[in-house]
Amino acid sequence: MKVLVIDSHNMLHRARFGFGDDEHKIYYMFFRMLMGEIKRHNPDCVYIVDEGSPTQSLSLLPSYKADRVRLKDPGFHREKAEVFEAIKNLSGLIYMQHDDFECDDVIGHIATDLHPSDDVVIVSTDSDFIQLITDNVQLWHPKDKKFLDPWTHVNYVTWKALRGDSTDNVPGVRGVGPKTADSLCKDLSKLDEFLDAKQDRREAFDTSYAVIKLKKVTSKGLRVLQSDFLVDELFEEFSQRGFKSIVGKAWAGWVQRMTDAGGKYGQTNTTD
Repeated sequence: MKVLVIDSHNMLHRARFGFGDDEHKIYYMFFRMLMGEIKRHNPDCVYIVDEGSPTQSLSLLPSYKADRVRLKDPGFHREKAEVFEAIKNLSGLIYMQHDDFECDDVIGHIATDLHPSDDVVIVSTDSDFIQLITDNVQLWHPKDKKFLDPWTHVNYVTWKALRGDSTDNVPGVRGVGPKTADSLCKDLSKLDEFLDAKQDRREAFDTSYAVIKLKKVTSKGLRVLQSDFLVDELFEEFSQRGFKSIVGKAWAGWVQRMTDAGGKYGQTNTTD
């Protein structure tokens, strides 16, 4: 079974920078990109994963993502809501979200818990998914148009816990640069010696490691929605927005691919 997993907010923010400037640009670009990924990967099943709250990470590190400012663009938030309404009610694809876990954690749950023996492709520019790459889990970088290689030289989570992540306000260990992180990751006894030399180093590393490593998602509270693929209604949605390039000659082919990709969810118990 071929499973495609879409990091939806990653795709939505990339859609902001697509061509055009009308009121439906993000909606249009999201579905255009989604159509492209479905065509490229030809999956049997597609998950559209929505964002939740980083409850565990905030309990470990209250300053986690504290520097991020909510996008002050009412048009973006309106279109985002419209995209998810179409996904949940018309598309036939699987929408998944958990209030207490980030999108990254839910994607990890899909790849490792729900489809451990299936071929899984994750679509995202987020490098944290490198920690999920295995023989059957691949990470497709949609901007670079390539599969990212697994990290075989060092452990990704250990390396990043040493270096930190300024975009998420994860501090890492003070004074550790990329070369030092490489060296420490390649010699675990040297790493332990380095971390134990100062108490604040071990504490900073352990906290950063726990935040960066994907969390184990509980099925309780996991929201899973999947409508029938309502072809006529989705055609009307696209037509009303003037998406001629979607509802024109390419429409029949996309309908077939969407139909093929509408595999049913049902491998775990969930609550809504």
